[in-house]
Amino acid sequence: MKRKFFRNFFLLTILSCFLTGCFSTSISKEISNSLAIQLPSESEINYEDDHGGFHGDGVTVANVQFEEDEAETILSQIQNNKDWKPTPLSENIELEFYGGEKNDVYYISDLAEKNNMPEITEGYWIFIDRYDGEDRITEGEELFSESAKNYTAGIYDSKNKKLYYFEYDS
Repeated sequence: MKRKFFRNFFLLTILSCFLTGCFSTSISKEISNSLAIQLPSESEINYEDDHGGFHGDGVTVANVQFEEDEAETILSQIQNNKDWKPTPLSENIELEFYGGEKNDVYYISDLAEKNNMPEITEGYWIFIDRYDGEDRITEGEELFSESAKNYTAGIYDSKNKKLYYFEYDS
């Protein structure tokens, strides 16, 4: 009887882990894979993920503060990747993160605030539009014309040696 109980308990625990994502990719690997950079394995990442529900809608925000030597390595990777662009952000991406006005339309956003991201004047950024399940490096030209927003973005603050990560799914 006890043996059957422990076996069932063990199987239920394993099943729960698979269903709740206990064996999912770490946030460090997710950021590295998404942004095509290699984060140091010991990086301390502050993040919040509110994805949930049937369709997986939600937002993941993360930031990583680098030490001097780590920052040099990350900056070198970014500068050697043609998909990363120097700041300033494109107009649509700036509106998406900070809010503002364009063509008499006011855009309200708390994404930068949610990730404790100041306005970045010295740095680099990458924007990956994942609308329709296809990854496209863009400048956010279609950000406000698509019926849903699905994107991944990285913004590196060279001055403060800090990386900001966003994953948005609606």
